Amino acid sequence: MDDFTNGREADDQGDALVQEDLNKLLGTALGVAGEQLAAHGAFAPIGLVVDLDGGVSLVAVAGAPEDDGAQELDADAMIADLYEALTQQRAQNRAAAVVCDIHLPDDVTDAIHVVAEHSTGVCVSAVQPYRYGADGWEFSNPFLESGEKIIWA
Repeated sequence: MDDFTNGREADDQGDALVQEDLNKLLGTALGVAGEQLAAHGAFAPIGLVVDLDGGVSLVAVAGAPEDDGAQELDADAMIADLYEALTQQRAQNRAAAVVCDIHLPDDVTDAIHVVAEHSTGVCVSAVQPYRYGADGWEFSNPFLESGEKIIWA
């Protein structure tokens, strides 16, 4: 009986840590993307990690240079590069997320899209629609759905 109780407490603590890590990533990701929208009217894909000590860090990749030296924003290539970098760094992290801008054609709006993945195998996706209104940027409540594991697949 003691083993079951101790094991259950460990599971509860583990579940709480996973939830805390994913909440950190989702909250930080939505906040950073919202700040970039407010400051620049757009945002490039970025990554975030929760390291083994629980610290949150930003991971960024550069767009491919064009022939004239200007930076090109190829979001799909940047997202692929982020996943490659995060997969290579996964032993150093407990969780990671990729944040990008998507278009929701059925709603005729854009949205912040975050896929947050934990090393324990949990993966969640958050989508937060936004638009520019008369009073500036307006953000709808995000909705969550299961995500596709890539980093710890």
